[in-house]
Amino acid sequence: MDKQFLIFTGLLASGTFGATLLATTPGKVLEAPRVVAPREVKVAPLREPVDERPYVYFRRCDDARAAGVAPIRRGQPGYRPALDRDGDGVACEPYRGR
Repeated sequence: MDKQFLIFTGLLASGTFGATLLATTPGKVLEAPRVVAPREVKVAPLREPVDERPYVYFRRCDDARAAGVAPIRRGQPGYRPALDRDGDGVACEPYRGR
């Protein structure tokens, strides 16, 4: 065999061995980043919403009419289901005789 061929084959084999060794050698193992849970924060409870509308109460529809606020629609101050006889959302409606 040729001397150059043996040298070339030896260098090629050692290079292949070195590359394989480097490729399969485990490197540094990266650690997963530390996850820190946020500390518990205490939050004050929310206050109940305050109804800003004035409280108005009429015992009868005659009282609402005397105050000049009849008819009273649902959602308006002074409306209550007891004053809305037909349940249509309007209390103290003017009487329409038949």
